[in-house]
Amino acid sequence: MILRGTRQLPSTLRTVAAGSWWLVLLVIGLALALAVLPFSQALILVVVPVVGLLVLTDPIWALYGLVLSVSLQEVVLLPGGLTSTQALFVLAAGAWGMQILAYPTRYLVFGRLAWGLAVLLWTFLLAAMTTPYSQLEGLKETLRWATVALTYLLALNSLRTHRAHGWRWRASGLVICLLLAPGFNAALGLWQFATASGPPSFAIADGNFVRAYGTIGQPNSFAGYMNMAWPLALALAVGAWVSMYPRLHGRIGAAGTPSTTAQPGATLRTSLFFSGLAALLMAAVGASFSRGGWLGALTGGGVLLLALISFLQGSQRTLAWQWVGGLAASGVLLLALGGGGMLPGAVTQRIDSITRNLRLFDVRTVKITADNFAVVERMAHLQAGWDMFRQHPLTGVGPGNYTLAYEGQIGWQTHPFSIHPWYRSRGHTHNYYLNLAAEVGLAGLLAYLLLLGLLIKQAYATLQAAQGWFWHSVAAGGAGVIAAVAMHNLFENLHVLNMGVQLGALWGLLTAIEYNMRYTPISSDEATRRRGDVW
Repeated sequence: MILRGTRQLPSTLRTVAAGSWWLVLLVIGLALALAVLPFSQALILVVVPVVGLLVLTDPIWALYGLVLSVSLQEVVLLPGGLTSTQALFVLAAGAWGMQILAYPTRYLVFGRLAWGLAVLLWTFLLAAMTTPYSQLEGLKETLRWATVALTYLLALNSLRTHRAHGWRWRASGLVICLLLAPGFNAALGLWQFATASGPPSFAIADGNFVRAYGTIGQPNSFAGYMNMAWPLALALAVGAWVSMYPRLHGRIGAAGTPSTTAQPGATLRTSLFFSGLAALLMAAVGASFSRGGWLGALTGGGVLLLALISFLQGSQRTLAWQWVGGLAASGVLLLALGGGGMLPGAVTQRIDSITRNLRLFDVRTVKITADNFAVVERMAHLQAGWDMFRQHPLTGVGPGNYTLAYEGQIGWQTHPFSIHPWYRSRGHTHNYYLNLAAEVGLAGLLAYLLLLGLLIKQAYATLQAAQGWFWHSVAAGGAGVIAAVAMHNLFENLHVLNMGVQLGALWGLLTAIEYNMRYTPISSDEATRRRGDVW
């Protein structure tokens, strides 16, 4: 048998080589391109075929690239001004469509969030068709939300599989992508903060530092992007450390066998990795000096703690509540230090300005000074958004038409909504809920609140269905992200710059975890292993 196999080996190699001649030519062509063309063009020429081959193999690779590209969308521009995120989205949608046609017997999974997204898209389309301003802008904004919905469906159906274990590596890869892309931006933002590399308008502490903005371009949006990732990283860090705790004490799992899902050394490295990543992302939120980002982070952190503690047992839960008490005491001490003037002046002023931003007042009755200029300007945009909603209560002024309505850029429009002396729009009302009411009317606001309610229900369902410390951590981190974004949106519009791709992928991940854990058949060995996972 050995001799016969040895004789057949050369002919087999010849067959493989004869069938792969095109691959050899491709490699030679790419090598020549790298040697002759400029580096940027050669890099595109190398990356595009590789990505194309991976995507044709499995659309999950397109989803990975789509999530990773959010950090680079304003950095890597393709011919025609097309961003890398837009190009990868078209590629992902095409690959997924081809897979659906190739396997018509595979049914699609929509999940509970699909109905909320469908209702929201319907309200956007209705408002875009009935707007007195620009229907084109309305369709663009509708398309942005359609991208979120398709990303959600792509993630859910790429991670949903008939095999009991086949989805795990796919979901784990998506988790890593959801963390690495913001992690890269966080490192860049901290470097900008420390070296004061940024526009003068971002300067703080007498110009010694600048507010971190990464590749996103704006500190507030940058903080929102960080809030979409750090709860996930922190939850995984806590979960990894907690999973080591029973091993140290020789605790026996519920199935009567020790928890041996991973080697202690591997778990330690995992714990350190996620801990470092969480610290990096949280430091970036702080360096953004975004007041809305800070409040969003506090809210996300509170929900994350509740989600994590709900799955702890015995002494672990007691220890966790002790940590919560310590953190609460630290927060009170921080506020006391700020009130006593013992914190850096820039931090104290930023914290103090949060309360000023929460006051409602009529802009027309306030005398503008250098100290209150930013607060009054923000209130002017909020007030303009409220006026738009009052005049167009059902369908608003149209998706994406806030600036046109604010500045009165339509020929027949003689009464712009702007308030003296702010005649130039910032693009939104600084409150996404009011922004929706202004642009899409009451129907759009109610549809978004419906989607938010479904997201809360989905996070809870995933927390109930998840098994094992890793998937429990992902579910808890997802709940923290949903809470952080919901709070931050009270002060910002985070559904910009294709950051919805990050959210859509996370929503699909949470739905897929619940679906696979609850509905995918598992073997008796797998059930025993899950019960043995201590959480």
